[in-house]
Amino acid sequence: MARDLEVTMEAQLNITKMDLEDKLEAIQKSNEVQKKIAFSATIIESSYSFTGPYSTGTSNALKFDRVFTNIGNAYNKKTGIFTAPVNGVYQFSFMTFGYSSHTSGAILVKNGNYQVSTWEFTGPDTSDTTSNSVILELNTGDSVNIILWQGGKIHTSVFSGFLIFPLV
Repeated sequence: MARDLEVTMEAQLNITKMDLEDKLEAIQKSNEVQKKIAFSATIIESSYSFTGPYSTGTSNALKFDRVFTNIGNAYNKKTGIFTAPVNGVYQFSFMTFGYSSHTSGAILVKNGNYQVSTWEFTGPDTSDTTSNSVILELNTGDSVNIILWQGGKIHTSVFSGFLIFPLV
């Protein structure tokens, strides 16, 4: 009887071990599906101002050339464009710094369409800072970038984004 109990317990342990191994494998596969995507970049501060184009497309995207992080390689510093590698919900934020002698601010564009913007008029102070953030649902291949308002000028800017969760 003791031997039967031992065999039964061993069989139950093997089943439990197999269940745990199956669950671990499922979790590992799930983690492979959940991509890690995050970027943050800035325009290197310089002694000159960047003059804003007026465009709804991506050809006049600001090029954030100093990349702090680019996990997943979805941000292209040569074009200034973030391209969604997976369907999902993403969070983006941006900030501009300009001098009050010029209008400053920027527009976040998704697939050529305005989403959110910032705007700062000229004024009596010496500098202006603007910022905004948005959560967007993107499909694989959708693009997000930043452009300036027509005639707008900035001295520097930061653009960041990350995948909150993928959508299947």
